[in-house]
Amino acid sequence: MPDKPNSRNKSGFNYAEYFREMVLMNELTTMPEDKTWKAVPPTEQEHHDIVLYLGCNVLRTSHMIKTVTEVMDLLGVDYIAVGGPAYCCGIVHHRNGDEELASTLGSNAVRFFETFTPEMVVMWCPSCIYYYDEIFQVPASFETLHVTEFLADRLDEFNFIQPAQGSVSLHYHSDRPRRLQEARAAERLLSAVPGLTYVEIETDIRLGTSCSEASQKSTGIETWQQIIEQQIRQAQDAGAGTLATLYHGCQRIICTYEERSPLTIEHYLSVFARALGIEHEDTYKKYKAWHNPELVLAEMAPCMVASGVSPDKARDIVTTTFGSD
Repeated sequence: MPDKPNSRNKSGFNYAEYFREMVLMNELTTMPEDKTWKAVPPTEQEHHDIVLYLGCNVLRTSHMIKTVTEVMDLLGVDYIAVGGPAYCCGIVHHRNGDEELASTLGSNAVRFFETFTPEMVVMWCPSCIYYYDEIFQVPASFETLHVTEFLADRLDEFNFIQPAQGSVSLHYHSDRPRRLQEARAAERLLSAVPGLTYVEIETDIRLGTSCSEASQKSTGIETWQQIIEQQIRQAQDAGAGTLATLYHGCQRIICTYEERSPLTIEHYLSVFARALGIEHEDTYKKYKAWHNPELVLAEMAPCMVASGVSPDKARDIVTTTFGSD
């Protein structure tokens, strides 16, 4: 059922269901004791030098959360990772025309960050950055950086213990100066991996801020597919064995091309972290490739039981997300 109409939800969009699906996917792929982030904002001041702001949508790809928090652990910095619906920046509500709701959520998230009195908020999600940079600017006491930039600035602090082999290209976005900054930082991270050769390919401004169903609709699905297929051909022709994606949305959508391409398609941080001895399986990609909801449900069973997710809810989301195309 859609959200009940109120004075602020003008669109009638079912935000509760939208966010519930993200949380469920995380619960079905992560044991409770392995959760490395906080979903509930603090009620009292709790200082941390750095807030790692995950946003919401990354919950669908839990391996990325495990990876980035373990990389942060290696740096030995004082940080706290937060995310989920309670920390929503408001971009989803803005896109649906619910400006008042969006403004409230955006202000709340910043207020929650301030509770940690951080020097810096390291941001994971490009949509959150876009929203705070260009739509809803709110005064804050902290600096913000995308995680690629934060890690690239600390490259000399990492100890690579597992050299790579082969070549990698980066799928990135260029419609905003900040997207290009993030791409350049990701290139630095990939280029720093011992034994890995970075091979540059082109991007297309029509891809927008990041890959998502909304950006596909804006570009036109056929045009979007042509751009991605061209990037894959470029990477392949240049000798790359891996196409690294820059954002979690990009990885979710593009990973299925691995089934019909000789390239391995991985999130850039998975490639970088592997050289540091950190590796978490991209179960989202694996489950998409299985085309078998029953097999997915069987593998998710331990997490489902431990997190108290009902079998019916698990079946609904798994069938919708990982059913045969």
